[in-house]
Amino acid sequence: MRYTRLHTFTRRALPALALSALSLPALSALAGPGTDFLAGKVKTVRSLVAQPAKDAPTKVKIDAQLMAVIAPLMNFPKMSEAALGQRWKTCTEAQRKRFVELFQELVFHSYMKRIRSANEDYSVEYLDELPREAGRLEVEAEAKTKKMEVELRFTLAPVKGAFEVEDVVIDEVSLVNNYREQFAKIIVEEGFDGLLKKMEDQVKKLKGA
Repeated sequence: MRYTRLHTFTRRALPALALSALSLPALSALAGPGTDFLAGKVKTVRSLVAQPAKDAPTKVKIDAQLMAVIAPLMNFPKMSEAALGQRWKTCTEAQRKRFVELFQELVFHSYMKRIRSANEDYSVEYLDELPREAGRLEVEAEAKTKKMEVELRFTLAPVKGAFEVEDVVIDEVSLVNNYREQFAKIIVEEGFDGLLKKMEDQVKKLKGA
């Protein structure tokens, strides 16, 4: 399942599936530090998502609270660098800063649109937790609705007594790699400024949705 245009990030919601696991009821087949960490974030995010966004100011407030939880969890600066690939090295500091801002907004608001438009009951079952190099962990899970099942693998890196999500593999497709492929094609066709413009336009659409 590969996508080659920026607008498909939100229309098909591949990145949103990864983050949506943070707002779903969770079932744990076994415990471990990574699983326990994710489960704690699940509880916090679910309580925030459950709050009714009765008007625009309330929605903005709830989004800010959600971002405060999700931003340090996902480590958007590190994921932005990985998603941009070799192009990151040639960017100026100003370009990097703007790209990280837009990448964070794009993923976050794609996620929020997905969650707020969902009408089905979701569940997530944590299946396994495996050690990886340099203290990393891989948490395997499965998200389920009445219509589909989605396999998830979270790569967690230890940081200051907690963890950060370095990548999520969704049905064998890496979130970071999926973005990298799309960004690379847009840069070839329209340049780096063209990529930023597409990201800006998409974020505006998502915020207005």
